[in-house]
Amino acid sequence: MIRSFTLRCGLLGLTFAVANGCDGGGADGRHRVYGKVTLDGVPLAKGVIAFDPAPGGGATVTTGGVVVDGAYLIAGEDGPTAGKYRVSIRSGGGETADAKSAPGMPPSLKAAKGDPIPKKYNAESILTADVGASGSTEANYELTSQ
Repeated sequence: MIRSFTLRCGLLGLTFAVANGCDGGGADGRHRVYGKVTLDGVPLAKGVIAFDPAPGGGATVTTGGVVVDGAYLIAGEDGPTAGKYRVSIRSGGGETADAKSAPGMPPSLKAAKGDPIPKKYNAESILTADVGASGSTEANYELTSQ
């Protein structure tokens, strides 16, 4: 009888762990975010995407990821918390501005030299994302160079 109870408790715990692990969530209420980025209908070869909390949107962390061949994925443990975000996307063919232009910022997030992406998608971004309270969020961005 005790063995049966222990087995049931173990199975219940395993079920709970699997169910929580499969929703794309990470530590501290963070969530998996993924999607596609195109520029003039063509997948963006490489770049970076950043999610910054929008004022009054309930989001609490800034995060980002790398865009490769038009796709990005920010895993749950590194992802944003639920809420509204201002999204910025940059691509500079791997060339970033010098250290004086953005002191203390990681090289991958510095303003890119000769960025083909207009400011309306990065420095003055009009892009947004609404990250749900559970599971994964898909956020795709179709950018135009004009």
